[in-house]
Amino acid sequence: MTQARRFTLIATLSATLALTGCTTVSAGSPMPGDTISTTPDTAESTATEPSSERPRDIDLTGKDPCGQIPQADWPKFGIDGPGKPSEHPDFKSPQCYYSSARAGNVALVVTAGIEEWTTIKYNVEIEDVEPIDGYPTLTVASNIDRRACWAVVDVADGQSLMTTATPDPNEPGSPERCDLAYQLAESAMKTLVAS
Repeated sequence: MTQARRFTLIATLSATLALTGCTTVSAGSPMPGDTISTTPDTAESTATEPSSERPRDIDLTGKDPCGQIPQADWPKFGIDGPGKPSEHPDFKSPQCYYSSARAGNVALVVTAGIEEWTTIKYNVEIEDVEPIDGYPTLTVASNIDRRACWAVVDVADGQSLMTTATPDPNEPGSPERCDLAYQLAESAMKTLVAS
């Protein structure tokens, strides 16, 4: 990545990092399109370097973001119908928004690898978690929107799977946000690994 591209990416992500793709306008009613501002944080975040080892590369180019969560898994995430495809505004990559009280987006990021989260500090807590199917995985918990968490899976150089979870705190038995993001990533990885 060139220095000019890195500064452009940093400026873009610092201004508004639109990662959740949904926000609550009434209890249990997520809506797409809102952003979370996550400016780089000067304080230490919880982060560890993920391993660069992968079982094999999975090229996300041309894959359908709405085709990654198996329909058999929809009830687990409260998904009641097909997702809506769009482009992630910051990563310029395909994403799919699911209208659900638990799950938000599945993004097939073709413009940034997992290292994006370990080289730039944002107002988030980053944790190196158990790899999914052998692929290094991070969870990224927002310190601004306490409902939002993302799971980011290292699938290829310069590419990553990113899933968003925004569980409704008013829903009985609602799972922890990063656990849910991780489970959503596990589901999507089943499809990607089989491809």
